[in-house]
Amino acid sequence: METRYTILRRVYSGALLVIWIIAPYALLQQVTIREVIWVQPTAFDQAIAVNFYSVWVYLSLYPLLGWTGLGVERPVYLRYLLTIGWVTLVSHMVFLFFPSGVSRDVLEGMDTPVVYEWLAFLDRPRNAFPSLHASLSIIAGIAISASKRYPVVVKVLTWLWVLAIFWSTIALRQHYAWDLISGTILAVVVWGIVGCWKGRQNFCGGF
Repeated sequence: METRYTILRRVYSGALLVIWIIAPYALLQQVTIREVIWVQPTAFDQAIAVNFYSVWVYLSLYPLLGWTGLGVERPVYLRYLLTIGWVTLVSHMVFLFFPSGVSRDVLEGMDTPVVYEWLAFLDRPRNAFPSLHASLSIIAGIAISASKRYPVVVKVLTWLWVLAIFWSTIALRQHYAWDLISGTILAVVVWGIVGCWKGRQNFCGGF
């Protein structure tokens, strides 16, 4: 019964977190208070070929986040939840006041699958820096690594999954390498700050 209760609590808190991420992000797709800075690709970005079918890897971020949230022990889960919340808030503030984007001009005229067209319509590449896809996948990787429930092989496979998501963001021209680097730095810094703060608190019960 306790396990079922814990799962329900995590599902509810996870649903609230999804709203916290998606609702402002969707609004920021439509609202611009400053001109978007369109970033040019580096040689590294150009070396990664366009691959529309990597959209499935790109979308696999969401199963990764859910699997992580349901699987780790409660102290790790709380740190995971708080880190995602703060990283998302900081990212949205940057998107609002310092918007940057990745041009899709190179994709014009290419034959694109329907699922990619759906993604391109819903997720415009104008909130590129820092990459939320990078931040969230890195947070999931760190949480799995911090958990004592998983063997080393699962942790290694999780980080390979994270790297595959990184590749997909460039292969779809949703992000460039600098977006991924900045998203990674943000995730690691906030994870550390939350850990230092949470160590002084005593409210881990209930998750």
